[in-house]
Amino acid sequence: MYTKTVVATEDREISVPVLEQRTTLGRLNDASPSDAGMFLLHAFAWASTPAWSAHDIVSTARGRATNAAGESVKALSGANQVIVEQYVADGIAWLVARGLLGPKAEAHYGPYFMLTTDGLEAAKHQSVTHIESTLQLHSELHPALNTTARPNFERGDYATAVFSATQQVEIAVREAAGFGQEKLGTHMMRDAFKVGGPLADHREVPSEQEAVLNLFVGAIGAFKNPTSHRTVEFDSPIEAASIIHLADLLLRIVDRAKARLANEVSGE
Repeated sequence: MYTKTVVATEDREISVPVLEQRTTLGRLNDASPSDAGMFLLHAFAWASTPAWSAHDIVSTARGRATNAAGESVKALSGANQVIVEQYVADGIAWLVARGLLGPKAEAHYGPYFMLTTDGLEAAKHQSVTHIESTLQLHSELHPALNTTARPNFERGDYATAVFSATQQVEIAVREAAGFGQEKLGTHMMRDAFKVGGPLADHREVPSEQEAVLNLFVGAIGAFKNPTSHRTVEFDSPIEAASIIHLADLLLRIVDRAKARLANEVSGE
């Protein structure tokens, strides 16, 4: 069975160029696929040539490796070359799987890769967490969020993304319930979803109607109201993505309530 090669202790400090950025052979050996992907993302973004093949990356590393004194070394052969090849394979696969790296057209000698539009944007953030969280939002969101919360999130403006998402919930509830602009926030949620309220599902038992009410009141009170009144920083893109998905769910509940009301009016 194939096992990952381990670099010899005496070779760990060999300086290796990956595209046009240098690191050590030891770091290549220790890197996870996400580490390799993030390093390659940065290296592609700053490379003077935008498209590279895996063969060219490895060949450049092998031909330009140096020791601590800056002298050319010939140690990147055999097992050490396999370490570089493994690193490049892991990094390219990680980037391609996330839509950050794609094939270059008109590549005559094997597949050449270049950063995609998403890759160029991701290179600005240099955050694995941001990239992984953005992928969560690649799933189909409610249309009201695609032009508001999503672009703000992808720019890394998580507080505005959360505010935009929860604001869309507030707007949707107001319109579906037929309320005026004077209705706001948690008070509006209580009026809309209370037992007997315009958006409450009278077919459900009162405790379940109250549970839906509390879901809306809690979401708006915890995530929309604070961002309306003061600057709130979301350091975690995963938390921001989760709140946007919660807003997506709430908007779909409102859509179901609107459809139910329309059916009641039509007598269906």
